[in-house]
Amino acid sequence: MIFLSSCVKIEWRGGMTPSFKWKGKKDKSRLVLPDPQAGEFRLNDNSTTSNWPDFRGPGRRGIAPEQGVDLDWEEDPIPVWRKPIGQGHSSVIIAGSRLYTLEQKGEFEVLSCSSLMNGSIIWNHRTEDRWDDSMGGTGPRSTPVFSNGKIFSLSSSGKLACIDAVTGDLGWEQATLDLDYKYPHWGIACSPLVIDDLVVVSPGGKAGAAKAFDATTGEARWTSELKGAGVYLSPTVLDLLGEKYLMAAVEGKFAGLNPTTGNTLWEHPWKIFMINAQIVQPLELSDDFFLLSAGYGKGAEAIRFKKTANGFETEQIWKSKNLKTKFSSPVLRDGYLYGLSENSLTCLDASTGELKWRGKKYGYGRILLAKDKLLILGNTGTFSIVEAKPEAFEEIASHQLLSKERCWNGPALVGGYLVVRNGSEIACYDFAKR
Repeated sequence: MIFLSSCVKIEWRGGMTPSFKWKGKKDKSRLVLPDPQAGEFRLNDNSTTSNWPDFRGPGRRGIAPEQGVDLDWEEDPIPVWRKPIGQGHSSVIIAGSRLYTLEQKGEFEVLSCSSLMNGSIIWNHRTEDRWDDSMGGTGPRSTPVFSNGKIFSLSSSGKLACIDAVTGDLGWEQATLDLDYKYPHWGIACSPLVIDDLVVVSPGGKAGAAKAFDATTGEARWTSELKGAGVYLSPTVLDLLGEKYLMAAVEGKFAGLNPTTGNTLWEHPWKIFMINAQIVQPLELSDDFFLLSAGYGKGAEAIRFKKTANGFETEQIWKSKNLKTKFSSPVLRDGYLYGLSENSLTCLDASTGELKWRGKKYGYGRILLAKDKLLILGNTGTFSIVEAKPEAFEEIASHQLLSKERCWNGPALVGGYLVVRNGSEIACYDFAKR
């Protein structure tokens, strides 16, 4: 058992199963859901994907793929099922007919595999681990990732595990933290990233802030030259000037790494008030532009990336205090940025940083882009749909999908089915017209 001396025990409060009154007709006969024991499946003949495999969806971009169905935003969604779940801020991933997430059960972090059809548990994988802190509360912060029939998960003590997605059997497990590792104030929040045959984590550390492991064997493949105290964002890949760069961060800077070797190719300074709490993911704006953003008064900056005779350079193009992201990563559509500035939905011109509008307050929630709609799961369990257009703020609908207990967990949208969770319950809703 791992004991974290700097942590304090915090218990969540609030009802486990609140009651809801739905206006819409609950016509369950139209629901077409798969056999939970099946492998890959298609929700209907027109479905283009059956997976939500990663933190923030495919490619970690916060963009929902084409659903293969028409989404009904204005009607109250039909609840397919809802049930209690353990504490934690892990988001949900979906592979075929199954969904996966991390949750706290007593002194164990549990990777749970459930049926998308009815929420029933198919298997659990337990790791003796527990994280508590006074602000974030109890439970894991990391989101697992699905790749090639395997689930890769990172525990609060830095144990990276490879687990068979069908059976729940452990393939391998590796420790990822330095022996003298200093935990970030709010714990390890980074989610594993699969790049080709590698699994990458970036928890920070004096010996190497990022590490890569062979996805099949668990063998250590590289440790990064980048060193420093860990922050809270997950590693991600940006495509800049026709090449892929693994983005990682430590307190005070971002770095672009070679995904194959872990070598540092370039760095960019990035300091934030209040223990350098970088949470938000970097975002590609164009072939040679990317966005960095943070809360705590920092704001957003557009960075131009250039190759030179001596290597690489980064240059600030614009900065704005109108997009002070905190927990929620922004999304990009047709040259415009949409994100939560502190807690207000905000639209900026991505090329200039000009403020186009500031809309309603949604708390410290999560944002997805589905075609021309913004899907916002607020931190009180409210799910809202907003037009993704620069002309004006326009909310289409808002639904209370979860209890009002704190929700920092990201939603998943597959084939018209929306899965949401917080620290006490998880639910699946039907948003599709069939």
